[in-house]
Amino acid sequence: MSHIKTENLTYTYSAGTPFKITALDNVNIDIEKGELVAVIGHTGSGKSTLVQHLNGLLKPSSGRVLLDGEDIWSSKEKVRSTRFRVGLCFQYPEYQLFESTVYKDIAFGPSNMGLSEAEIDERVRRAAKYVGIPDEMLGKSPFDLSGGEKRRVAIAGVISMEPEVLILDEPTSGLDPAGREQILAILKNYRKMTGNTVIVVSHSMDDVARFATKVIVMNDSRVEDSGTVDEVYENSAHLSEIGLSVPQVTEVFIKLKKLGYPVSEKIYTVEQGYSELMRLFSERGLLK
Repeated sequence: MSHIKTENLTYTYSAGTPFKITALDNVNIDIEKGELVAVIGHTGSGKSTLVQHLNGLLKPSSGRVLLDGEDIWSSKEKVRSTRFRVGLCFQYPEYQLFESTVYKDIAFGPSNMGLSEAEIDERVRRAAKYVGIPDEMLGKSPFDLSGGEKRRVAIAGVISMEPEVLILDEPTSGLDPAGREQILAILKNYRKMTGNTVIVVSHSMDDVARFATKVIVMNDSRVEDSGTVDEVYENSAHLSEIGLSVPQVTEVFIKLKKLGYPVSEKIYTVEQGYSELMRLFSERGLLK
């Protein structure tokens, strides 16, 4: 059974007015438990609107969102429980920090779940460990931290509620390369340690190629394509047509292929590119 699924999901902003906009148009996605899914697409394609439906933040104009086969809007109780089971971290989540200490910010979610103080403390420290926040940082003001540290605190605040599905909207946006690497490592490690489903909205085709087990492409409010990185990225011409570009390393190998070098065009990460070049050099006796 699918872990989270949408059936003909449609959503219209400002319905019934001259300013109505259809943000989602009969969207059908199917995500299995434990997948690390990337949702990609140009600005305005419907990515953020889609993920805001998955935890009940937005209610469909028509269609359904199913969590473990049950409609999340079947009752008020179901919607409420879904918002704890499916955690959503917005873009630039550090702007939502407001407590006096890092500890209190991470504890905010669990505190609203009716848990004991001991359970809250355990969850805060476990979430902090997942994102690389040391114990000595928990007593600091979140406003004294660096941008990358604030981002990790905000993510820990969602993780502390221990959702079955963790959704992050552009989690590396605005970070320097080191900060991006740190966030991506956290997501991969979190999935490995928990086995939970992780859904990431991203505009970075390079990052997606390195972490995703499944890719969903949004275009003009619809699902344009979905599949593995190989299945989606191999049609680079079509991706370009809808405003997306394959990773730079892929473009390099496509050009090498056109120049007559016997290399694979299915190269999407620097690591893959290095291995492919080493193979070519070895075959030509260029390695000592």
